[in-house]
Amino acid sequence: MSYYLPGGTTREVGSRRSPIPYRIGPLDYTLYVACKCGQKAALWISWGDENPGRRYLKCYHARSGGCNFISWYEGRVDPFVRGLLVDLRNAVWELKRERAVLKEELSEAVKKIEEQKLKMGRLLVAMDEGGASDGNNERSEMVDKKRPWLIALWFAIAAVLFYHSVGT
Repeated sequence: MSYYLPGGTTREVGSRRSPIPYRIGPLDYTLYVACKCGQKAALWISWGDENPGRRYLKCYHARSGGCNFISWYEGRVDPFVRGLLVDLRNAVWELKRERAVLKEELSEAVKKIEEQKLKMGRLLVAMDEGGASDGNNERSEMVDKKRPWLIALWFAIAAVLFYHSVGT
């Protein structure tokens, strides 16, 4: 389910993942700001609709019961830029969802190809055994006719498996 936002954007309900890392550890930036716990606060990145890309300081242990310290690290984002960031964030989320679906479909296709490869191998063995025991040249000729197709199938399977292993 999605709903319309000002600026012509839409938003999926329940999709709050950050398109980039949302936190910089306390040792990864130079400004020292202590939270109420007395430790150096972490630099976080907001990806909400009101402050996309806006950085803020928050207790490093906030998710595990730290203090409630929060302070903006920089000023508000221009409304035009905010609209662009929200649209880009939504596009990133959509591409990640699409990638997950495509990876699942590829995995299913690889499984089907593996099953077909096993069936073709069993069929080839059965055809070879049947032709040798009967002395039937007709089956041998049929195997010879299908052999190029089987070789092409093996190369296609190898290409898909290679592409799948490179893509992950």
